Amino acid sequence: MAGRVPFRGWVDRGLRTLARELPSAHARLAAALGAREVRIVVDAEEAVVESDGHRVWLRDEASAPCVTLATTRREVVVLADAERSLVESVLRGDTVLRGRVADLAAFHDGLVEFLRGAVRSPSFPGLMDAFRADVVSSDPTGRPRSDE
Repeated sequence: MAGRVPFRGWVDRGLRTLARELPSAHARLAAALGAREVRIVVDAEEAVVESDGHRVWLRDEASAPCVTLATTRREVVVLADAERSLVESVLRGDTVLRGRVADLAAFHDGLVEFLRGAVRSPSFPGLMDAFRADVVSSDPTGRPRSDE
């Protein structure tokens, strides 16, 4: 599949864009996550996000994630487009979350801060459009949306 946007690279560009264009949003994301490592697996592609409470970055591999999220590229688009909440996605079985309650709550708050920053970032819509276009082109129906 030519032109596929690697998920890890997309997350890295999103975090760097947020830090560069909206440092206050990046700081809120870091504060919400606290000192945590999160492992995100999207269609077998892994991105490991770490925070020390002041900044957020990607690790090369997981060492001790306190939260693990597993989902699909298609579901990432559905969530980013606010077609359903993370809780709804988990309840439907489209996303699997593992971790202690406090860690899951911090992850949720961090995700909300990331998305709030993303919608205010001048460059993020282009990053999301590229990811969304890849999902649409890889779906035989041509739709990024769920089959409801």
